[in-house]
Amino acid sequence: MNSFFNWRKNDDWETPQEYWEQIVDLIPNDLTINDPFYMNGNAKKHWKKLGKKIIHEKKDFYSIGQNNKKEIYVSNPPHHKFNFLLEHLFYLDKPFIMLVPINKLANKKNQKLFIDKKNIQIIPSPIYIGFIDSQGNKTRGCPQYYCYLCYKLNLPNDIFFMKKK
Repeated sequence: MNSFFNWRKNDDWETPQEYWEQIVDLIPNDLTINDPFYMNGNAKKHWKKLGKKIIHEKKDFYSIGQNNKKEIYVSNPPHHKFNFLLEHLFYLDKPFIMLVPINKLANKKNQKLFIDKKNIQIIPSPIYIGFIDSQGNKTRGCPQYYCYLCYKLNLPNDIFFMKKK
């Protein structure tokens, strides 16, 4: 792993399946999900329950280069150095859905990355449940408001509201 991105902050949280159930129908069937942020490997199990093919390997996301695979990046990525994450996702130029704190969109460094991009859409999360730590303990609640940051999904609106499933 690239040690630059292994900060002392705890960004390893498992995402409850309910967050993925909300967006499963938005993922094109011809694309394989690629969740490059491994944590404990449970994402593979969650997506298989939802009937989706997934690539979920313990590799350094920032060493991934462009390829011709028919894939979509879907994850709850580490939140530190978020602008580097965006830069790399836009470099890969693949569709993506990232579950991120809404306040990350307001950061000036991140806003500069959005300015010339087309096909960016936001889905405010209709659920606010806690995340799971590395010992399997669920937090009491959601620490902040989240949204799904989407790219190249061609949703009917740039801000897309969903009902809780």
